[in-house]
Amino acid sequence: MLSSPITEVQIESDRHIINNLNRLLRLPLVAIVALLVSTLSYSKNSSPSPDGTRLELGEFCYTITASQDGKDKAVGFTFQSVRREQLDGVDALAVVVHQHLSNGKFDMRDSFLLRRADLRPIRLDTDRDGSPHVHLDYSDSHVTGWKMVDGKKQPIDVAFDAPVWDGNLWGELFAALPLQAGMAYQIPTFQYDSGRGFLLVNVVERRKVDTQSGVVDAWAIRAGPKKNEQVDYLVGSQPGIELGYTAGQNSQHLGGKCGTLR
Repeated sequence: MLSSPITEVQIESDRHIINNLNRLLRLPLVAIVALLVSTLSYSKNSSPSPDGTRLELGEFCYTITASQDGKDKAVGFTFQSVRREQLDGVDALAVVVHQHLSNGKFDMRDSFLLRRADLRPIRLDTDRDGSPHVHLDYSDSHVTGWKMVDGKKQPIDVAFDAPVWDGNLWGELFAALPLQAGMAYQIPTFQYDSGRGFLLVNVVERRKVDTQSGVVDAWAIRAGPKKNEQVDYLVGSQPGIELGYTAGQNSQHLGGKCGTLR
């Protein structure tokens, strides 16, 4: 997800279920019903030090798959872009994550503006099914904005006593961390539905991963908002890039044709 993951193939038309996708998937895009249980421990004293200069710039397409009868079936696509931008003299990254299920029951587009130095959020705009759903403006100690609730804008105004990162952006955040096997992070976040929270990130191991461009070095990461709500991620190193994730019966991997998704 660069944002969050997908676990149930047939997403019910119940909008409550669809709205909850955001909390877990960057969050990636798909309804996570079967959650992975982590037995790893996390240090409460661990402090994140993401660095946006580690990230690869460009446009990327991912295929979302679901396991059916022992076979993986493509059920949607995720378009992601990462580019540099200047805002009032601040070196920033503009990140877009557009997730779309082929059955048309879910379409979410997150547009982030982040400080390149540390990936701290400056602004977030989220569209659902082509319509504005959330707008957030971040400062060092505050977030203001609104989200749509029952067709009306509900104000958001929350003060922070410490730095936070946006809880909708996962893969890029992980790829920007100084990763080493055995390292653990507890990253303070704000997410417009769930409020203040944490992302627990545990670096499992380094491994080789096959991609369309060849074999790359990658880090295997287990992460989520709680120890019993974990998703397995792969992120490339040098430069940092999200390669994919696995969440129960669903997964996302680099490669595919995103068509008009932007």
